[in-house]
Amino acid sequence: MDVVTLLNCLSEIEIDNLRATYHFQERIRERKSEIHPDLNEIYNIILKEQPVGILKQEQEKFKLYYERNESYDLMVIVSIKSTNPTILNLVTIGN
Repeated sequence: MDVVTLLNCLSEIEIDNLRATYHFQERIRERKSEIHPDLNEIYNIILKEQPVGILKQEQEKFKLYYERNESYDLMVIVSIKSTNPTILNLVTIGN
């Protein structure tokens, strides 16, 4: 999958097609703070915002960057598990 296809998938994906892995959920718990979003906020970011940057890591794995404020960006690693329907595994998170 290429970046353009991923952007198209992100624009059409629904919340039921986002799957937070155990590791992803653990990282959210570890980083819980006033500036770090919880799982529901991350779902909303992915569903409603366009990433400001995307890096392809592997054939079906991408690093998505979302701008949160002037000094903080959110980074989400996703892997594509299916394209019809599009199912994204949320692998890990960082800033």
